Amino acid sequence: MAEKSVKDIDGLIDQSWNPDNSELDLREKEIDDEDLKKILQSDKIKGVTALFLEFNDIGDDGVKALLDSGHAKYLTAINLFKNKVTDVGVKAMASSKALINLSELVMSDNKIGVEGAIAVAESRPLANLVSLWLGDDLGDEGVKAIATSETLTRLNLLSLYRNNIGNAGARALAESKNLGKLTELNLNWNYIEGEGVEALAQSDTLKNLTQLTMTYNPIGDRGAIAIAGSKTLGNLTLLDLYEAEIGSAGGRAIADSTTLVNLETLVLIHNDIKPEVQEAIRSSKTLVKLSNVIFKRTSEEA
Repeated sequence: MAEKSVKDIDGLIDQSWNPDNSELDLREKEIDDEDLKKILQSDKIKGVTALFLEFNDIGDDGVKALLDSGHAKYLTAINLFKNKVTDVGVKAMASSKALINLSELVMSDNKIGVEGAIAVAESRPLANLVSLWLGDDLGDEGVKAIATSETLTRLNLLSLYRNNIGNAGARALAESKNLGKLTELNLNWNYIEGEGVEALAQSDTLKNLTQLTMTYNPIGDRGAIAIAGSKTLGNLTLLDLYEAEIGSAGGRAIADSTTLVNLETLVLIHNDIKPEVQEAIRSSKTLVKLSNVIFKRTSEEA
């Protein structure tokens, strides 16, 4: 990428800076580490509290520059979704006292593995996080670190999608003693099967969940039946089971569920549920709040 001039950087800031909310929205601007360093030198963004950097080319050097800048201490939200940060950058964040005011951290679709997960799990400066998106390759070991963290106890939202998580990782989340405040859990694009879902459905910790998304996990009928009968998941208002290898037996269990009474939105796209079972779900007498159930993409033929 050709080096930007100072004038270009100033123009970029002018286009992206929202002084009313103290937000800098630089998503999809082809920004790399050197660009970010120049942006951070600007007095125009003094007092920035939210930094949106999704879909760029920022790596560990850019993260370190951010931490060393005078701006980091004001930040309450950092979004680095789909960049090039590795465990090195995440470790730097986890040890930085400048981020003690941070409440939202989005680091999904980077190059973060077990070491990064452990660093975040053990971080005291990140103890105020209420929303955490982490990963690329945490695996079960990385998830266990998050689940057993004694500092990440304020989390309301946890997104661990596309992290090669299996049943062991699901069990770790289910058995966590410190994630009781979670209301949203995103486990999309993993390898959790019915066994793992049974652990989640029986958890004593996850009773406050209102949103559970498990798209592209092979949970099958076994998983759907576990969810349908779960008292733990009785507060769910949204359940997303897109392409989860669910058949009519799992669909029927959901239709007859007496515990999913708060469910409002249900996504079952790309499963193998027969039309008559789909209708049973739509007309269920027990899913009294269900107002939005989706079996097909809007572009697909009925």
